[in-house]
Amino acid sequence: MGNLFWRIHRCVEHKRINYLIIVIALFSVLVWIASNIKFDEDISKLIPSNSNNEKLQTVLKHVNFADKIIINISLEKDGNFEDLVDYASAITDSLSNNYKDFINDVKGNIEDEDALEMIDFVYSNLALFLSEDDYKIIDSKINKDSIKAITIANYNTLISPSGFIAKNIIVKDPLGMSFMGLKQLNKLGLSDDFKLKDGFLVHKNEKNILLFINPNDNIEDTDKNQFFVSDLYRLQKDLNEKYNTKVKSSYYGGSLIAEANARQIKTDIQYTVSIALTSLLLLFIFFYRKVMVLLILFVPTIFGALLAIAILSLLRSDISAISLGIGAVLLGVTLDYSLHILTHIRNQETLESLYKNISKPILMSSLTTALAFLCLLFIQSQALQDLGIFAAISVLGASIFALIFIPQVYNVKNNTYSTKVTLIDKLANYNFNKSKVLIAILLILLTISLFTFNKVVFNKDLSKLNYSSPELKIAEIELDSLINLSSKSLYVVTFGDSMETLLQSNDLIYNKLLKFKEDSSILDFNSIGALLRSEKTQNEQIKYWENFWNIEKKILVKNNLIESGTTMGFKPNTFNNFYNLLDKKFNSLNINDYKALNSLPIDDFITSNENLITISTVVKVDNDQIAMVNEAFNTDKNTVVIDRQRINEDLLGNLKNDFNSLILYCLAVVFALLLLFYRNFKLTLVTILPILATWFLTLGLMGLFKLEFNIFSIIISTFIFGLGVDYSIFMTNGIQRQTENSLISLATFRTSVILSVITTILGVGVLLFAKHPALHSLALISVIGIISAMLISFTIQPFLYKFFITNSIKKMTNGEN
Repeated sequence: MGNLFWRIHRCVEHKRINYLIIVIALFSVLVWIASNIKFDEDISKLIPSNSNNEKLQTVLKHVNFADKIIINISLEKDGNFEDLVDYASAITDSLSNNYKDFINDVKGNIEDEDALEMIDFVYSNLALFLSEDDYKIIDSKINKDSIKAITIANYNTLISPSGFIAKNIIVKDPLGMSFMGLKQLNKLGLSDDFKLKDGFLVHKNEKNILLFINPNDNIEDTDKNQFFVSDLYRLQKDLNEKYNTKVKSSYYGGSLIAEANARQIKTDIQYTVSIALTSLLLLFIFFYRKVMVLLILFVPTIFGALLAIAILSLLRSDISAISLGIGAVLLGVTLDYSLHILTHIRNQETLESLYKNISKPILMSSLTTALAFLCLLFIQSQALQDLGIFAAISVLGASIFALIFIPQVYNVKNNTYSTKVTLIDKLANYNFNKSKVLIAILLILLTISLFTFNKVVFNKDLSKLNYSSPELKIAEIELDSLINLSSKSLYVVTFGDSMETLLQSNDLIYNKLLKFKEDSSILDFNSIGALLRSEKTQNEQIKYWENFWNIEKKILVKNNLIESGTTMGFKPNTFNNFYNLLDKKFNSLNINDYKALNSLPIDDFITSNENLITISTVVKVDNDQIAMVNEAFNTDKNTVVIDRQRINEDLLGNLKNDFNSLILYCLAVVFALLLLFYRNFKLTLVTILPILATWFLTLGLMGLFKLEFNIFSIIISTFIFGLGVDYSIFMTNGIQRQTENSLISLATFRTSVILSVITTILGVGVLLFAKHPALHSLALISVIGIISAMLISFTIQPFLYKFFITNSIKKMTNGEN
């Protein structure tokens, strides 16, 4: 293998110009392909899909969870209700005029014309909006005494200042049945703690107004979301300064949390990467004494990444963005190959001996690591499959390119500073395996790990991996006091391809939830079933109206109204419109009739496309009520109860189980390849046992310090596993070379491993300074795993080699003598 690369090197050396042109052309083609790639930013692609959750995944993609931005406008000590309304009007006007590209609409603000339109709509279809309880109230109002009291109250309203607004409604509906129907709107929004006043949704204490921004699809674009959110906060700052001690506002919502996370991640990465790059620059210049080394080191890594993206683009129509994001962290593995080659060149090895010593371990390492990554193909998750392919191709491409490229561009003959002994050289020359203190510490830690490795838990709560700014935390607390924001929300979703069938199912869901609320089995619910019923139910409601308003009741109401009205000065024909309403033949409505009303949030509850229609109901429950709701609605094959947090936990729990199996697959593949390369079972054990010990010690230390795995850190464990494989293979080959040639060359191998450890810790470990929880969790586990891999390779592996290999050779030799 070394001879093959040595021949390739000599061939390239004599035709460098030609090969340089080929390399430039190849890079240009790869960059062109990479620049035209399409990314899929759907994070749900990370979650494995299978036959068990296929139905759930289909529904989740179609349901509108209505992740709105909530604006809480609150009264301060020096303000009054007019200031509150003025502030709210200023926000709604600004949003409507300046942010049409980012929002669909703003709820919580109902114009007078919209309110009148809604009243007219309910009035014209009144039979469809009254409940059985409403009919009981109406029945109690139609006797003579009650009609008389109602007429007096209506007269007083008409002569009051508000009479001009109320006149039209009273004349058409003297019994106020329209307002009974309008109460059904409460089932679409907030609780009875809120009322409509001056066109806004006002808390009963009249100190808070809530507005709900419904963002459009542009918010899914990170850059556009950041621009929109920045402008929102700028508007908030301007208005807070204008109203000073009178009114203030706070924001809360998924888009704001996403923007805060993106901003914090960007800040953390800029801060930590600047530290890492500065430190690496100083390290490599100090160690290799050449600035050019920095460019040489990263070219194979860049080539491997570009090659992987190009090949992936041929296999996929689009590539998971999150897989490449994680893969970028894993590229630290590919940097090792460049470090190993440069370190051997630095120690004045001839190129022929370099290829003889380094080709086999590099190719072994890259192939075993690549196949370990390809084990991700066993997990039914497109994002993780993309990650496996990307990492595998990157590792193989970088290793082969490094073997050909670096010896050509790094001037071995002029390596004048190679004899300079550095602290890293001194550390590499230290016999770790002969340090009794170090061995004792490792043995103690491994012993402790026997009792702590199984205490590592997997944190399935994704919310703990989100960064929340102080402003968002305060806004959440304030909203929770108004609308019980922290209570559990379940989504009862019925789905199918027939609107009428779904509406009939939703009717049953609505009726059952009404009973649950009456029994206090749930806290509250929001359902379109309060307004939009199936045609079957609507016809039943119309029939109920017709049976209720029989001829006797119509005559009774008309006579009582005329009699009581005459005494108050009303004409006999004043309420003719109302009498016509009682005789009206109502017809059922369809969804388009409701969508024509601007003030109804139909799209929050119903989504539809060519393949699927979903109707959602939001149910507020306490934790001890979740099981009851699940049991009540999960029996229908076309209805699912979605607990978003529980779903994430269950699916991520399945992902954790898949990764447990994945580690076994990786170990089996690595063991088989090592056995194939070494053709020696004992030599394979010498290499594989340190990998197992590294994994065991990492888990033990995590359990000891109560560190938890999460979705990101469990994926990064693949990175640790890959480095452990690299270190073990290089140390085995280093010990083997030293033993066979009686040369003190093991220090060279140790040097490259130490450089890899320092480089990786500077690259990943520096994330310990990050404020974002997800980034911080990656760093700590990576540092523990990497240092464990190095120490075990330096201490336990030489002992294993001596035990399995050297002692066996001595026994054979003594036997022959």
